Amino acid sequence: MTNTEIVKGMYTAFGRGDVAGVINALADDIEWTTPGSNAIPYAGTYRGRDQVGVFFQKLDAACELDPFMPDQYVEQGDTVVALGLYTGRAKASQAPFKTSWTMTFKLRAGKVTRFEEHMDTAALEAAFSAPAKAARI
Repeated sequence: MTNTEIVKGMYTAFGRGDVAGVINALADDIEWTTPGSNAIPYAGTYRGRDQVGVFFQKLDAACELDPFMPDQYVEQGDTVVALGLYTGRAKASQAPFKTSWTMTFKLRAGKVTRFEEHMDTAALEAAFSAPAKAARI
């Protein structure tokens, strides 16, 4: 299996809600980084598979992502870069967000050892910082 096929499998697993399938593709010493200020509830660096599980719990609690898949993959050696666009909403405010992104995966022996995401953090921070919308009766 190529490194790109491994990464594609992770996106497929995430798309069907199979977080365990994503985590299974990670090395025990994974370092997972998503940028942003404290306004983005899941931003930060997570080390180890258990902590990446915490990242996915925070992601699920904080936002609703529309289905997405990368538009392009670039592989060179032990690195796979996925490029795409995602949209979603901050759950608390229901404010929408949209951003292009790049996700970089470093692999060793068929497992992801490092993940780093790049996106428009200002767009996400604005959505997560927006006032909560009142429930409609």
